[in-house]
Amino acid sequence: MTIAFVPSRLANLEVFRDSELSELHQLARASPLQGLLRDPDWREASAIDFAYASGLVEGNTYSREAAIALLTAGTIAPGKRPQETQMLLNLRDAHALILDNAREIVQAGLAGYRDIHTMLMRGILPAEQLGATRSTRLVRITGTDYIPPDGAAYLDRRAAEILAGLGHAANPFDACLYAACNLSYLQLFEDGNKRASRVFQNAILIAADLPPVLFPPSMIDAYIGAQLVYYETGDFLMHRGFVLDAYRRAFRERVSKTAN
Repeated sequence: MTIAFVPSRLANLEVFRDSELSELHQLARASPLQGLLRDPDWREASAIDFAYASGLVEGNTYSREAAIALLTAGTIAPGKRPQETQMLLNLRDAHALILDNAREIVQAGLAGYRDIHTMLMRGILPAEQLGATRSTRLVRITGTDYIPPDGAAYLDRRAAEILAGLGHAANPFDACLYAACNLSYLQLFEDGNKRASRVFQNAILIAADLPPVLFPPSMIDAYIGAQLVYYETGDFLMHRGFVLDAYRRAFRERVSKTAN
C-alpha cells in the first residue's frame, strides 16, 4: 500500500511547544551567532561537521579523517568515487554560503532554495537539472511507502506555498523545521532534496541571528527515522526531538558556563 502526498499538511505551521522554544532560545543565547561567525575556527569546524554528517546521511564512505583532509587541504582519499568527493566539497561550500548570505537566500524564497540546490549538486547532476524542478514520475524513497507528487507545475506551486508559509510561522524555529520537513516531503528536485532542505533550514535560523542545527554522526539514524515518520504521518514530534537534542549537544555546555 502506497502513501500519497497530503497538501493539507502545508497549513500546519505550529511545530514546537512553548517549553521547547524557551529551551532552544536559552541555548542559542549562550552561543550568540555573531560571536560564532567571527571565530574562524568555529566556521571551519562547523563546515566540516555539517559536510561530514550530511555526507554520511547520503551514504558517503569518506572517514572523518579523510573528510577533514579533503575539506581543509584538498587531499582526495584514494579509492573514492568522484561523486563522493564532490558531495563533501559541495556540502562545505553550501554551508559557507549561508553563513554569509542567509538573509538574501531566505528573502529570495524559491529562487534562493534553487540556488542552494545548484551549489549542492554541481558535478553530481547534469547541468540542466541543477535547481530545476523534477520531471521524473513515481519517485520511490528507500524505507517508506510514501510516493511524492508528480508534475512540474504542481511541484512548483506547492514549493512556492511552502516558502510563502514561512512568513506566517510564529518563530524561526517553527519556520526552519516546517521548511526542512515539507521541502524534503515534496521532493522538488531529481536528487539532493534532503541536503537542500537541511541547508535551507539552517539558512532560516542564521537569517534570524540564531545558530544552525549541527549534529554528530551518532544522530544520523534519528534524523532519518524522523524524516520517514514525517513522510508517512505528517507528525513533527520526532523532528522536534531531533533539533532539541542537536542544540543541546552543541550548546548545553555553554549554557552551564554562562550560568556559572
